Amino acid sequence: MPDTDVVIVGAGATGLGVGAALRRRGVRALLLDRDDRVGGTWAKRYERLHLHTVRRFSGLPFQPVPPTEPRYVPTHAYAAYLSTYAHTQQLDVRLGAQVRRITREDGSWMVEMDAQSGTRWHSPAVIVATGRHNVPHMPDWPGASDFGGRVLHSHAYLTGRTFAGQRALVVGIGNSGAEIATDLVECGAQDVAISVRTPPPITSREIAGIPVQLLGMFLKPFPARFVDWLGRGLRRIGTGDLSPYGLAAERWGPFVSRRPPVIDVGFLAQLKAGRIRVRPDVRRLTPTGVVFVDGSEAPFDVVIAATGYSTGLRAIVDVPGALDERGYPVGENPGDGLWFAGFVESPRGQLYESAQSAPRLAREVSAFLARRSWGVNSNGRSDRV
Repeated sequence: MPDTDVVIVGAGATGLGVGAALRRRGVRALLLDRDDRVGGTWAKRYERLHLHTVRRFSGLPFQPVPPTEPRYVPTHAYAAYLSTYAHTQQLDVRLGAQVRRITREDGSWMVEMDAQSGTRWHSPAVIVATGRHNVPHMPDWPGASDFGGRVLHSHAYLTGRTFAGQRALVVGIGNSGAEIATDLVECGAQDVAISVRTPPPITSREIAGIPVQLLGMFLKPFPARFVDWLGRGLRRIGTGDLSPYGLAAERWGPFVSRRPPVIDVGFLAQLKAGRIRVRPDVRRLTPTGVVFVDGSEAPFDVVIAATGYSTGLRAIVDVPGALDERGYPVGENPGDGLWFAGFVESPRGQLYESAQSAPRLAREVSAFLARRSWGVNSNGRSDRV
């Protein structure tokens, strides 16, 4: 017999929301998370970080973020909200639970833990909710071992105060890269540069007092190419021509690419003031600095790689055909009781999308379990019980 109705791998916001929606349907869900506390990932983010989505549309099903929090919630407060959510929704969360492998075994799913716990969970259904930003991606730069300064991933960055008075290069201009570069300037770094490979769309967090997330929600039904064309024009009016500051025109649109733009929370002001310099992509590191792809070279004391994450799914999901060549799910439900949740980005915000999809996903999973219980397969024909 299965150990539990459903195993949810990952007790972040997505996993918690689905777990709560399942519980409302009377389905037992066991949530496994490698962290030592609920909300731990949010609690460990850099100090300056706040949600880029508004409080009202960042909460999980059945329990909104408390109205005492500001419009843009600090990440430490959001971590506390997630912890309270798990307790209030009476979710069965097992912490310090590192999943080693998920595979199909004798008609059910086997979730195998690491050697330290030695536990194996069997279940008719598994939901993988470990997220897109699971394993930090660190470039293998030539010369990195000879660099005399410090090299770290943005995942390990906490505050610019650590690097006050130093020469810092941030590699990557996603939301983390832009905000970390801003934080370094504000905390007194001697010199700050940002290495840009592909210029992104950059927008204010609010336009005419309206949160950009709400605009994204309103514009979602319209054709993606039209919305990106319109947004490009509005961003050009709002930010002006950034080429004099070393930043070329944006190369992709949020709606066609289905990912959020860079939200400006001080970056553009520092860029235009000359406190952040734009450099090209990194070719290699030297004992004293960095050589860029255009052949130029500059000295640095610290290099911070804001170079994104991988899903890490290839290491644990032992299911043929479930992942694409990048290690992302090929679909939300490959079949046989396996689901992936929280792997689709959107200009409307990941937290909003997760909250919206949780009740639907819970409905699908509970229907699947009911078919198994009554011996009815996905085609509606009777199977053995």
